[in-house]
Amino acid sequence: MAKSTRRCPAFYSKYGERICHRSIYCDFTAIDDDAHNMKHQWHEIAAKVHDNIQRSKAMRRIVMFYLLAALSAHSLAADNEQVQGQGGNILRYSSTQLRIEPSAQENQSYLQVRDTRLEGATTASALQAGRKALEALGYNRIEVDADYGLIRAEKDEVLISQSRQILRGILKLKFPLPGKPDHQTTETLLTLRPGGQAGQVLLRAHIRQTIWDSNGNSRTKLCSDQAVYRQLYDKMNSALSGRQ
Repeated sequence: MAKSTRRCPAFYSKYGERICHRSIYCDFTAIDDDAHNMKHQWHEIAAKVHDNIQRSKAMRRIVMFYLLAALSAHSLAADNEQVQGQGGNILRYSSTQLRIEPSAQENQSYLQVRDTRLEGATTASALQAGRKALEALGYNRIEVDADYGLIRAEKDEVLISQSRQILRGILKLKFPLPGKPDHQTTETLLTLRPGGQAGQVLLRAHIRQTIWDSNGNSRTKLCSDQAVYRQLYDKMNSALSGRQ
């Protein structure tokens, strides 16, 4: 069979060059592919922009929620609690310090025990006896103001063992554990002045205790335990009488 000599239709450029219709078709196909790819890329970009906008809106909602929670934290405190340092309620960004006002019963108990009389003493000897008594009770920071008859003292006590502290520290690396009390700071202020009779000194004591938890939060409260005050007075009387 004779080989066909039919030639494909051709087009000519303005310069007289012969152009095959197949090459023109291929060029248009490539243009269509590029347009399709560009359209797909624009769709991807639009989808990413939409996702970013949605994430931004969600993040703004979360931030506003935490801000409102932090601002309303004061209203979450009890009536007898004063927030001195707010570290967040839901979002914990710092520690929180609370000052607890004593109840009527606690205040009455404190008023009954805060004052006592030291017999056979002078202000100077009472100050010295107060220092010895506080040292015997474990106070390691003691300041004595002889001019105004004041003694300020402070001590720290660990409430849990070191092994438990280490265990909680390890667990907190993996789990958001709530804070647990782990140490306590006791601050004592003693005020002394001469009594109405010779050899008599009037003493007023004020003891405040702060309990710290493992997250750095604190609760400060007036000590109204009468046994704590009587123990201090007994130690001072023993020091005055030379039994200590």
